[in-house]
Amino acid sequence: MKVSKYLLLRLALLLFLFPSFLAAQDEKQKLTGPVVKGIVEQFVSMHYAQKPLDDEMSAKIFKLYLNRLDPAHYYFLAADVNEFRKYETRIDDMLLRGKVKLALEIFERFKVRLSERLAMMEEFLAEDFDFSRDANWTLERDDLPYPETTEEARKIWRTKIKFDLLTLKLADTSIKDGKERLMKRVRGMWKDFSQYENDDVVSIFLNSMAAAYDPHSSYLAAQDLKNFDISIKLSLEGIGAVLRWEDGYTVVNSIVPGGAAARHGKLKADDRIIAVAQGEEAFESVIDMRLNNVVQLIRGKRGTKVGLQILRKTKKGFDTLKLVIVRDKIILKDGEARTQIFVHPSPEENKTAQETNRIGVIKLPSFYVDFNDRRKNPKNYKSSSRDVKKHLKEFVRENVDGVILDLRSNGGGGLDEAINMAGLFIGHNPVVIVRQSGGRRVTVHRSRERAVYDGPLLIMLNRYSASASEILAGAMHDYQRAILAGDTTTFGKGTVQNIFQLPEGYGALKVTIAQFYRVSGWSTQNRGVETSLVLPSLYNARDIGESTLDNALPWRSIDQVSYRVSGNLKKVLPKLKQLSENRIANSEFFQKVKEDVQEYLTTIKPLKYTSILKMQEDDLRRKTQRDQELESASEKADEDNSDDTEIEEEKKEIQRDEYMKESLEILSDYIKLQKK
Repeated sequence: MKVSKYLLLRLALLLFLFPSFLAAQDEKQKLTGPVVKGIVEQFVSMHYAQKPLDDEMSAKIFKLYLNRLDPAHYYFLAADVNEFRKYETRIDDMLLRGKVKLALEIFERFKVRLSERLAMMEEFLAEDFDFSRDANWTLERDDLPYPETTEEARKIWRTKIKFDLLTLKLADTSIKDGKERLMKRVRGMWKDFSQYENDDVVSIFLNSMAAAYDPHSSYLAAQDLKNFDISIKLSLEGIGAVLRWEDGYTVVNSIVPGGAAARHGKLKADDRIIAVAQGEEAFESVIDMRLNNVVQLIRGKRGTKVGLQILRKTKKGFDTLKLVIVRDKIILKDGEARTQIFVHPSPEENKTAQETNRIGVIKLPSFYVDFNDRRKNPKNYKSSSRDVKKHLKEFVRENVDGVILDLRSNGGGGLDEAINMAGLFIGHNPVVIVRQSGGRRVTVHRSRERAVYDGPLLIMLNRYSASASEILAGAMHDYQRAILAGDTTTFGKGTVQNIFQLPEGYGALKVTIAQFYRVSGWSTQNRGVETSLVLPSLYNARDIGESTLDNALPWRSIDQVSYRVSGNLKKVLPKLKQLSENRIANSEFFQKVKEDVQEYLTTIKPLKYTSILKMQEDDLRRKTQRDQELESASEKADEDNSDDTEIEEEKKEIQRDEYMKESLEILSDYIKLQKK
């Protein structure tokens, strides 16, 4: 993800397209006709696919917009959809003229149906449900027709509530509490949608248009842009509290370690924020206010004060407290690269001489970078590649025998970060090829970093490793620089998005403007990066990845660039695979995973619907099986007379999940084979 300079130069054009931008700054509704017209024209002209906004795209937008409001077809009636369907192929013309009246009318109809369903719920939850009477429920309703009549909708909702209530009951929730939770869920949904302003609705409409082009393009409203900026740079200015919305209240979910609220020490988890004050100003009630709006009141510039009036539950009832916290910069540590050195037994030559390998592990949740700090201070800013470089240098000083880079569930981030990080392992070599829309420009990107680590390397991947993770993994595979272990392949997101900022307060466009290719010429789009050593995983059986998303761009390949392979992994991979398969065959954990995969493929995946009686039978079977396993484990514990040292060692081993353990084994095998 990056902000392109040439796109920023087009700001003047954007202002020309809708000159009312600056005049509208102080108006409540920002996404007026001229503004929408300008956004749409700019998006279509920039998108990689270079598709015209025509009747075909219009039909896609119509369906996407309805599904964003009612994905399971619970709320709208068939008559509603048919009434609006006459505009299905005219949405393209409306958007190009900045007309959004249709979107607002559909949303108003949705709110009417939502209020009707809420009334149905209140009526049905007053009834007693007989779970001995069977009924069927379709699990995935997105392809089912909308209910034809209100009576048909009532039947669907009565059955839905019965299944939802049974699900909670089987999870040991009382019927009374279950009913309260279901009502709270739909009331919360109603409160949220009832506070939507026109701009919120238009934002959904614009996002439906973007999604018709590809699943990664979007319109970012002003608040969404701020949240995106926080996620990519791992910092923000505020008090350092994670908030949630619950039954009309903004509730403190957790306190961020090291943040202003943590240092203040008086704000606690589950406190309800009922009012907010800026500095010495009067408190403003935030009860029933949308969570995003409350967050905006609490965030602010570093060094300024924010007052919070909170409601805290105590043994004596509820106390009301007022706190004043000085805002500060908050570093989101959970998203940073983390490291640990594991001492792992090397593969045994004989039982008497046991050597160990010291393996450094880096867990990288994302390819983060603080763009603002990089512009202000290019020699000292927060980024994933700089952090990983520091950790690798420490590993070299510690003389580790090998390194594992854990990219599992790393969804990507900055493109430059992946390129620079690749250089830490292969130096100033080509890393990725970026092809602009229409093939008008193809750029080969080299890393600016020198190699700092040249030892054995393994990269852990899964189906949720995406984008920048795939750039790095693909380069390491093509250069034969690293063993790739994990799921069969990665996510398959091989496109580049640019953030094109609109004038202040209007958000931004996130637009797919290019596709990237590995140095071998293969794209990661749709297919992902295949791993060298596949480990059993339920993810391998599930429908996960780019290829499952609507309107995903297709896979392509181009000519490879000139590059020199730096490793010889192909020679040792067959042996490593054989050793790994032998361990997996003898692993209770991985054999259980294989059983789960088989059960999923034969029983769960083909399942289109379930029934009241089947749910209860399955639950009884699972609980009986669990009781038997617990009894067996208890008997085994009684027989275990091992000393404290062995127990402590076992606890240390358990801290590493089974996939990490197998990765350590694979890398240890590789280290041993290299020594021969």
